[in-house]
Amino acid sequence: MEKVQTSFYITKEIKDLVKFLSKREEITKTVFYRRAIRNFFSVNSKIDPRVMLTERSNPDYIRRDVLETMIFDEDQISLIEEKAERLGCSKSCVIFQALIDYCALLLTVDASGVEIKETKDYY
Repeated sequence: MEKVQTSFYITKEIKDLVKFLSKREEITKTVFYRRAIRNFFSVNSKIDPRVMLTERSNPDYIRRDVLETMIFDEDQISLIEEKAERLGCSKSCVIFQALIDYCALLLTVDASGVEIKETKDYY
């Protein structure tokens, strides 16, 4: 299976959470990202409207400042691109939502080691 390198933006908080959870789950970051994408497409694969916002002036806009580069299987990139095109958003939106969902799933199973603070922001 062919591998494809792609770049996308996420938040620092999600990056830190991925680092913590991948270490806790004893898997590489690459495996974590691939599992997040696989999980996203095996469940309902919906994207929160706030993730799709592009207007920085919008109070619900989620600022994603961290550039990540990852190697995915060609099949996963195709799914990501098709979903992004169908929704009129970027690949970054799809990957970001997949990471949010997968982190939430892992935290639902075991929240040890994570302090959850209530904030005004959703993500």
